[in-house]
Amino acid sequence: MKILVVDDDGFVRELMAAMLEPVGYNVTMCPGVDAAIAVLDEYAFDLIITDLVMPQKTGMDFITYLRRNKITVPVLAVTAGIENATDDYVNIGELYADMALAKPVSRDTLLVSVERLIEEGRKRAEA
Repeated sequence: MKILVVDDDGFVRELMAAMLEPVGYNVTMCPGVDAAIAVLDEYAFDLIITDLVMPQKTGMDFITYLRRNKITVPVLAVTAGIENATDDYVNIGELYADMALAKPVSRDTLLVSVERLIEEGRKRAEA
């Protein structure tokens, strides 16, 4: 299973990979939306995990791009939000993404969410 992780914070990208790769996921990491769009032209993914709050283009911009281009890969949005507005950003993320979680995300929560979304993506593709 291939997962694309998009986050402007290198530590977060590495942490996500450290939680996902030991259980068998192949993780590709991108520091922003433009890099992620370029990678999508080369590879197919089973899941995309994206931060919502990033400089220049946001996670919401990225998800909007995906949907406008009929890229139906499930999307997990993660965010720390800004200035105590995390709940607001998670709610916004749920409007755009298939699921949204607040940072920090525990390993168990991440793995359960990833498995659920990948299964939903498989069912969507079969329909």
